[in-house]
Amino acid sequence: MNIGIIGAGLSGIVAARELARHGHTVELIEKSRSVGGRLATRRIGDGKADHGAVYFTVRGEELKQDVADWKTKGWVKVWYADPYPRYVAVDGMNTLAKRLADGLTVHLNEWAETVTTRDGQVSVQTDVTTRQYDRLLITSPLPQTLDLLTDFSVDAALRELTYAPTFVGLFEFSSEIAIGPDGILDTDLAPGLLKIINNRQKGISATELVSVYMDESWSEEWYERADEDTLREIERLLQTVTGTAVIQSRQLKRWRYAQATDVWNGAYYRLRDEPIFLAGDVFLEPDDASGRTRFESAYVSGLRVAKAMR
Repeated sequence: MNIGIIGAGLSGIVAARELARHGHTVELIEKSRSVGGRLATRRIGDGKADHGAVYFTVRGEELKQDVADWKTKGWVKVWYADPYPRYVAVDGMNTLAKRLADGLTVHLNEWAETVTTRDGQVSVQTDVTTRQYDRLLITSPLPQTLDLLTDFSVDAALRELTYAPTFVGLFEFSSEIAIGPDGILDTDLAPGLLKIINNRQKGISATELVSVYMDESWSEEWYERADEDTLREIERLLQTVTGTAVIQSRQLKRWRYAQATDVWNGAYYRLRDEPIFLAGDVFLEPDDASGRTRFESAYVSGLRVAKAMR
């Protein structure tokens, strides 16, 4: 079959690998300039800073086997354990996404605009061209996915799932600083601060780059404010930890759909009577004990939907 996938984040990449492994012709359509989605890393000067997923953990046997292979290849490593291992990608989380997507057909910088079906075929109109498929998988955040499916019948409960935004401030320091013993602080922080990560201590940056993650309620409150004001306030809160250490550059990243506030009870969703499937980190298996979106839920969703599409 000829299969299209909208969204080249982790779920889309995992599904594409599985489908291609079983002999299908697969291509991904990605609106960004790189694969990875929230497996995101930014270069700043001579350094690197993760500004999406901070790390990932492993519960299930399938991911455990893949992570063992990735470790052997030198793609991932254990950052710290408290009490179970937190894994990070060597050279930044986006590098892992690029390695997993190696060999796949990916159309970058291409926006999917409309989806239609006719005679069992799916047509995707993008800002570049029209693409035809036997089956389509959409892995973008649900609000964006549902915008493409306005003419289709979709379970009303899916339309009710909401997302919270997250701001991430990226700060380059002129001299070495320590953020906790391992390069992360996520407790006893000033209100609004969720996590502070030193990417040098994390092992992915040659320079002193600190990622500051703001919590959901703070990000909601500040989302419509000017970026300059938002970044200034994040810096003020960061200085409750770093004191007078000199910051030489600063950047702001906003994630509109950072974290789903609810999840779907199922690893994927198929539109009734249509060759269209939905997947992503918000689609959790019914026995998922964590009950929240994360790296592994995106990975498992990609595996399960690929099996269903085969």
